[in-house]
Amino acid sequence: MFKTMVMYKKFLFLLLLVLLGSACNKKQQKPPCAIQVCTDIFATITIKFLDKNGNQITVNNYTAVNQRTHELLHDNRFLVPGAYPPYYDVADDGDLKKISTEGDNILVTGTDPVTNQTKTAILKVAGGCTCHVTKVSGPAFIAFD
Repeated sequence: MFKTMVMYKKFLFLLLLVLLGSACNKKQQKPPCAIQVCTDIFATITIKFLDKNGNQITVNNYTAVNQRTHELLHDNRFLVPGAYPPYYDVADDGDLKKISTEGDNILVTGTDPVTNQTKTAILKVAGGCTCHVTKVSGPAFIAFD
């Protein structure tokens, strides 16, 4: 009987050790997004570029890069040929899960095709567990000299 009791205590001790060890090794996961009612609109954050005279222009080498993840969100490929005025996508609802709920800094870059001057700006955009991407801060346009 004594031997059975010792084996039982060893078993309980090992079981406790395994449980404690596995609890320490679990990676903390983000809690899932709360259930919310969202509209069916498709939100887009855009920016435009202005030449030195204040006219909207089409730029070369446009990019919008999330500075937290270094992921390219949008570039020239997303432009509609011949669309005017030329607005550029910074982020849209398709990027919602690529952007944190608190907001990420998005680096926007474009080059004036006439002067070859490159300008950048940072827009803070929130996404994540929200219904739609929203601009937290940043300019509405980038002006070339």
